Amino acid sequence: MPMMNILYSRWLQHQQWLITLIKGEVLFPVWKRIGLLGLLMLSYPLQAVPTDLSRHLETRLKEDASDALNSYLQQQGWSAPEADYQVWISPAVTHLPPCRQAIRLQAGGQYRQPWGRRPYLAECTEPAWQLRARVEVTLMLPVWVTAQEIQKGQAIRARDLVEKSLDISRLQRGFVPSSESLVGSKSTRNLRMGQLIGELDLQKAWAVREGEGVLIRAGLDGFSATTRGKALANGAIGDGIKVRNISSGKEIQAWVIDKGEVETRF
Repeated sequence: MPMMNILYSRWLQHQQWLITLIKGEVLFPVWKRIGLLGLLMLSYPLQAVPTDLSRHLETRLKEDASDALNSYLQQQGWSAPEADYQVWISPAVTHLPPCRQAIRLQAGGQYRQPWGRRPYLAECTEPAWQLRARVEVTLMLPVWVTAQEIQKGQAIRARDLVEKSLDISRLQRGFVPSSESLVGSKSTRNLRMGQLIGELDLQKAWAVREGEGVLIRAGLDGFSATTRGKALANGAIGDGIKVRNISSGKEIQAWVIDKGEVETRF
């Protein structure tokens, strides 16, 4: 009789298992359920939540890239164009402790122009850690494009040029900003209509020649003054060149504004 009870009990358990199988409700042991839950959680993409550190770094990186660009534009004498800054910071930032000292930024590609992809290394000394980042600088600048075909050796006229705004961070060749005058320059090659003009395409008409004397003009807040100097490089109108102030003997950066004349810009 006990043996019959045992067999009957096992038969009932088997029937219950079949019922739950048909209903799709087979239960797994607890440890298996926990494992499945973990796999499900890992299957969802993890999204890094911005931290105070990442927001601080993003602000610092944008400021540094903007300062580098504005300094370059000022040196070139170009007007402030339309620029955009997209920041990428390594996801490891979410695991870093706050920095108790000022974070130091090291920009890579120091000899490259300050647009396009700019790599950075952010460094903290207390506690010690390093983090990689980059800033994509997009720069829209009005440049010169040919309005019609230009033959090799032809002197460029105003009607040969048209201004066009381009993203220069994507250009694979040189360009000339429309703030620089090209009238009077000669083409060193045949240029087709609609072609972007680069510096190597031109033989510039020098308004200032290396070694010649120049008149240096300076002005600030309504005050203006002139002095004599010596050009240390050739320059066409709109070019920035080095000149030596005869009175002080100092080398300064100046921009060619007319034949034999340059000006300083503050």
